[in-house]
Amino acid sequence: MRISTTQMFNAGVSAMQRAQTQLNHTSLQLATGRRILTPADDPSGATQSVRLQAAINATEQYQRNADFAKPRLEQEEGLVTAFDTALQRARELVVAGSNDTYNQEDRATIAAELRQIKDHILGLANSKDANGEYLFAGTDSFTKPFTQDDAGVVSYVAARGEGDVRDVAITDTRSIMVGDTGKSVFMDIPEMTGHLLEGVMGVLNTGTLVVEETGIADLETFDQTPEEVFTISFTDNAGIMEYAVTDSDGNPVLNEDGDPIEGIYEADVPIKFAGRTMTLSGTPGNGDTLSSRPAPEVSIFDTLDAMATAFERPITTDEGRGALSEAVEMALVNLDSSLGRANEVRTTLGLRLNVLDTQEGINDQRLVDLQSTLSDVRDLDFAEAISRFQLQEVVLQAAQQSYVQTSRLSLFDFL
Repeated sequence: MRISTTQMFNAGVSAMQRAQTQLNHTSLQLATGRRILTPADDPSGATQSVRLQAAINATEQYQRNADFAKPRLEQEEGLVTAFDTALQRARELVVAGSNDTYNQEDRATIAAELRQIKDHILGLANSKDANGEYLFAGTDSFTKPFTQDDAGVVSYVAARGEGDVRDVAITDTRSIMVGDTGKSVFMDIPEMTGHLLEGVMGVLNTGTLVVEETGIADLETFDQTPEEVFTISFTDNAGIMEYAVTDSDGNPVLNEDGDPIEGIYEADVPIKFAGRTMTLSGTPGNGDTLSSRPAPEVSIFDTLDAMATAFERPITTDEGRGALSEAVEMALVNLDSSLGRANEVRTTLGLRLNVLDTQEGINDQRLVDLQSTLSDVRDLDFAEAISRFQLQEVVLQAAQQSYVQTSRLSLFDFL
């Protein structure tokens, strides 16, 4: 074996470089507290670390989602409780106003308070959260959900249909609704009396028909076919718009004399059939249709408006007293339906808040477990690392001293 001066120098330098590299690596481990600095340090551990960190990041995001959802649901719960209180007061007023000892001035005062309750509920329905988003607008959270026209008619104009409420994930397999739409809370309340009617325009109508008013003209006759859907069809006969009323089987509806109910259409003139009455405005097109059916749902705003109007109407005849009695009966039934909806919504809010509380605890424990496992895989054993660092310092010093001694030697000294 041949030994040269260059070889001795190279061997000494290589030994110092290896010792320095090992010392630097251990020093960096001590500085970061990490055992795995690059995948080369532990390929299996590095892969496991990436997966554990991804699980930790996801769980932390679930916790942030819960932190976002909780105050919104708590605020909505408070608003629904206020809604329930307002309904209770409205019910008390309706019961009081039905008392025969009350005069017209008393009933007018009750009507004014009912309209104030309506405005109060409208304010609740248009409430915002701390971020300036409307609580009852669904996914259209920056759209004011309820509007009121000059006639006092309240309409819902925010999100509706599938996906109308925002969902947030609280686990990788479970999400929770962050609120409810105003449509479901305040508008789509089941109509329980069967005496509230609605007019539904035909899909292919070409005219400008508008339903101004629909109601019951003769309760005894109405009760013979309370669930029937009647259709009013319009036909242009030489420039004259005529109408005819048919039942769900397409048969003509007859009047008391046994003649078909038909005639010339006039705007704002009530059309009466089967104990019902309907007043229209606008101009129908040839072939247009309009259906009369029991309303499946009623909004709390319509219920309060109808009752306030009934109390404001002067009562001078037995017929007027009968109309007020019927209006009170309808209002009480639909107020009870609204109270049922408020309790239903409040119950679902409580359930969702309970789910969030439970899942937050589970996620907290999961984070502890994941972080503990990640620490076992990735973090440094400081006692072992410090011992190794001191040993590597000794090795480096030895290599440096050996190089100093070796560098003084030359093969020419032995010639």
